[in-house]
Amino acid sequence: MCDCYWFEYLHHMERNAAACAMEWSIELEKALRSKKPGRAVEAILQIGSRLQQWSREPEPNIAVYNMFDLVTWEDRLFSNTILLRLADAFKSDDKHIRVAVVKVFLSELNSRDRTKSKQYQGVLSKARVQNHHELLTRVKVVLGGGDPEARALALILLGCWAHFAEGSAQIRYMILSSMLSSHISEVKASIFAAACISQLADDFAQVFLAILVNIMTSTTSLAIKMAGARVFAKLGCSHSMAKTAYKAGLELASNSSEEDFLVAMLFSLSKLASKSVFISSEQVKFLCSFLSDKKSARVQETSLRCLRFIFMKGECLFTNMESVVRILVDALDEPMLTTTSHCDVLRLLRKIIFYVRPNPSFLDANEYSKLVKAVESAAQSRVMLTSLHAVRLLVDLSLQLSGKMEVESGVSSFSLLPEQVISLIMDQITSLLVDLSQLNSEVFQEIKGLLNLLLLIVREHSDLWSFLLEKICFTVELIMNMHEGVFDRQQIDMDVEGDKKNDISLRFAFILYGFMAICVGHLGQVVGITSEIFDKVKLLVKSVCEGVLFSSHSLLLNCKFILSCRITEDFRSCNNDGFPRFTFCEKLTENEIFTLQCAKKLLKNGDEWPAYKAGRHAACHGSWFAATLIFGHLSSKVRSGFFEHWLKSLFQFALAERKIQLLLLPQYGSGLINWLEQETILNLFSTEEQIKHHHAGSISEGIYYDKLLEAYQCLCSSGEALKSSVDTPVQAFCFQRWFLSLRAKMLGTIGSIVKLLLNVPYSTNDTAAIHETVEEFSKLSLTFERLSHEFDLIGTTFIGMDTENLNVISALALNCSLLAFCTGFAFRVPNLATSLLTENVDDFRTLRSVLIRNLIGRLWSVDRETSKQLTELFNATGGPNNCLHLLLRNKILDMGYEVRGISTLCRYAVSEVIRSQSKSNGMDEGTVLRVMEDGMQFLSNILMQWISIPFRVPKCFFCVRPCIGSELYATTDARKLDGISIPFGFHLSLNLCLQLKNIPPNTSVRITRMYCILYCGLSFQEPKHNEQKQQAYEAWEDDDIVEMQNKLLHYVTESSKNEVCISQGKTSSSCRTERVVQAFVKFEPNEKGQGFSNCLLDVSRFPVGSYRIKWYSCCVDSEGCFWSLLPLSPGPLFTVHQLPSAG
Repeated sequence: MCDCYWFEYLHHMERNAAACAMEWSIELEKALRSKKPGRAVEAILQIGSRLQQWSREPEPNIAVYNMFDLVTWEDRLFSNTILLRLADAFKSDDKHIRVAVVKVFLSELNSRDRTKSKQYQGVLSKARVQNHHELLTRVKVVLGGGDPEARALALILLGCWAHFAEGSAQIRYMILSSMLSSHISEVKASIFAAACISQLADDFAQVFLAILVNIMTSTTSLAIKMAGARVFAKLGCSHSMAKTAYKAGLELASNSSEEDFLVAMLFSLSKLASKSVFISSEQVKFLCSFLSDKKSARVQETSLRCLRFIFMKGECLFTNMESVVRILVDALDEPMLTTTSHCDVLRLLRKIIFYVRPNPSFLDANEYSKLVKAVESAAQSRVMLTSLHAVRLLVDLSLQLSGKMEVESGVSSFSLLPEQVISLIMDQITSLLVDLSQLNSEVFQEIKGLLNLLLLIVREHSDLWSFLLEKICFTVELIMNMHEGVFDRQQIDMDVEGDKKNDISLRFAFILYGFMAICVGHLGQVVGITSEIFDKVKLLVKSVCEGVLFSSHSLLLNCKFILSCRITEDFRSCNNDGFPRFTFCEKLTENEIFTLQCAKKLLKNGDEWPAYKAGRHAACHGSWFAATLIFGHLSSKVRSGFFEHWLKSLFQFALAERKIQLLLLPQYGSGLINWLEQETILNLFSTEEQIKHHHAGSISEGIYYDKLLEAYQCLCSSGEALKSSVDTPVQAFCFQRWFLSLRAKMLGTIGSIVKLLLNVPYSTNDTAAIHETVEEFSKLSLTFERLSHEFDLIGTTFIGMDTENLNVISALALNCSLLAFCTGFAFRVPNLATSLLTENVDDFRTLRSVLIRNLIGRLWSVDRETSKQLTELFNATGGPNNCLHLLLRNKILDMGYEVRGISTLCRYAVSEVIRSQSKSNGMDEGTVLRVMEDGMQFLSNILMQWISIPFRVPKCFFCVRPCIGSELYATTDARKLDGISIPFGFHLSLNLCLQLKNIPPNTSVRITRMYCILYCGLSFQEPKHNEQKQQAYEAWEDDDIVEMQNKLLHYVTESSKNEVCISQGKTSSSCRTERVVQAFVKFEPNEKGQGFSNCLLDVSRFPVGSYRIKWYSCCVDSEGCFWSLLPLSPGPLFTVHQLPSAG
């Protein structure tokens, strides 16, 4: 790396507060000396935000000082200088400057985490303020003289400085003395300052409380009383102090008749009580008394808010919870309370019944009956929010009581409550749709909320699916009949673009489609779809589709229904030889034609955006005929910029997958083939697809290899289209290009297997050729095994990926693991293990152990029985005893149709391998031909049926945005502008900065730790002036990425320390013959995702030259989840030079 590029690259590193301290101090000094009006105030307010940033950052370590060429503790010197300048400015007579200074420190106080105030380590902590005596002296000057307003500001400032002011006896005395002032503003400010110190000093808090109670009982000023009421929440430095303060506050609140003061005390006492379960019980009783005594509406509303705060904050040990429920049930009928209060009541009831007292028997039958009636009445409310909360509570009650409690209440019983709630919800949906003129977005939002509540019930009561669908069909039919004119297709003007998207019928249909898709997806994962349920769903979809324009949701709805439905029945049927017989392709003919017709209709109407969404849904659900048609049409419409490359890539991707699906056309039946030819779909994009006369047979036929090769080439073209997009921000297509690369490797490896199958030697005399062929299959099995880990890696690299997307990627990893297992175990040639060595494992036995371990780890949560069989096979194979210590890394979280199909293949594959193992034990080398034939047939069957399982894309594939990654900055001496250089024979000491990049501002993931591995070998040598600018989206092409990320995972979890030590000398297959040095580094990130550390690499034996250090990083979030990070910058380049000889 040349000098200028290295220097420019290093200056891209973001500077933290410590590095900016001197600059900030100088700017503030200049502004305070400025004669320009208002400039000083502006600078003071600007330094306020900087101080907040400074407080949130961890104290700098030696690496920070070295990276930014700072003197140790230089930042403290300048921070204290800044504080002193602010104190000098406050001492001046300028009122505006004084107010600005107080605002700065009040903002810093409010930005702190109050729950950790004692652990505060910001710029105002006692340990970091070295000149606190000088600061306090300047404020005391203002406090000792001046007007009451200036003294009030000085007292507020002392409160903000409580961390270093609380140790001064003189300051304590001045604050307590000010409480007796005759000026209200000064008394209020002194109460604030005393409360801040009371949070840190228990002895001071006791004195302050006594004086405060005396003032509040003797004064007539409401302002002082209100100020005193607000600070009671801060008097909880210790449990004994909190208890004392609570009793004093309780007496003040009980004896007060002023509503404003009472409301303030209720809030303060509730915050104080929430810190102790014992005090909170007393506060609950106190708050309930205001509800039962029918106080004013404002006091009752405040009591409800405080009760909710206490119960949401933590568990309450109040014993008489039945009385609380009774009081809350009565509050539901209170007409004086607002909608917000009624919602608070419903939230409280739900919290108490299901979290505080989860045992339903704590209420007797009569109480439950009253509760249910009151909630049912609230569910009929015309206020949407109240109704939703009430229905949600009824749903929870139905789930809790059903099957646990039989209590007769009139004509209904609690055992029938789930059905009652379903009927109630459907009645509400019907009532909402009676008057179409009143429909708006809020009503449709309420309908969505009600449908989501239905899902909660049927997910727990799978026997109610049929009942639910029957009620939905009845409701839809009723609504259609009720508004027959509105829902008539002839009433919708297809040529008008503006209104049809907002048409009521469309919006209602969209909501139903989304709901039914979720229902079917859940059924496909858990219980499967029976014929009865499927018929009802089909009838429902048909009835709605006839009345509205078909859109992207409906395009894939039928496809998802059939895919989910077919798994449970078709995958159970087997041929006589035990191989699973997948007959579902015949059933897809009608569906594929239907989706293609809908796609053509969308394109004909010129609805590009709905068509794009339809193509997206098609790809996400594996309908590649429709996706190819849509993306091919859209790509022909765009001729410039980002969209051209994106749509071209999508078309090539869809075309590749369609080529794979074309291999299944004979199984689909002649109907789809005839339709495709009639509509000229096959040749629509100048592709020659001679498939009609091909009959399904063995995968070893030449057409399969040809189509796989064509699909592979299309996938490569898809990736190249994204790579050539110069208008797109760097790193925007990271996920897409990586995913396409893995899919291409997958199909390319399958193509290699098919090619090998076409050329397997049939002569038993050519043992060397057979062994060579088996070795090739072993290498391909390792390729699949690596691909499975790469899919794991892509799932952990894109931070914040949701469960649905992770499930799709995990299913693909299971795909690769299955194919690796089948390829590695297909040919069990006798005595082969003694003569065959592979490239990446020690011997043949270890290879098979690795394959078994990989498959068990993924299959364990899906099919426990097959996993146990694999464990027995593992023991029989004789692999290393420690090979099962890293299972279950990426679990499959649901049982969607892909996973059901793959698990079925896994069961067959494992049973066949065990059967062939028992047969091969009695064979000799004379039976090699039979072993090879059986292995070919086994592998051909697996691949044929694997192709039949639909491939679908995770939804995040269509989210184009820069990926979250990291950049690494390294120096040895920040003052040297010639890069990193060390003499020969010395160790390399590096100061490191790891910077997270592209973090979305609204992300919910909070990174708490970051880790990095750096490694270098003799083969990493480069020319000294090589200005490598590694593209971030090409980082996955490195052969070491899987192994290095696994080492990082081991280091982070400390689960494999011995293995890490053993592997110090080798990091990848390319480095087995050389010595590779490596180091692990831990970082603590600040709020900007920036962490600093240092490391030492032993490069003392590296010859003179320039070497590139490779690196990878990872992070752990606040939930303990492990995430990999793509490197977005090249590794540092260092030079080893020869020391000049003496003399």
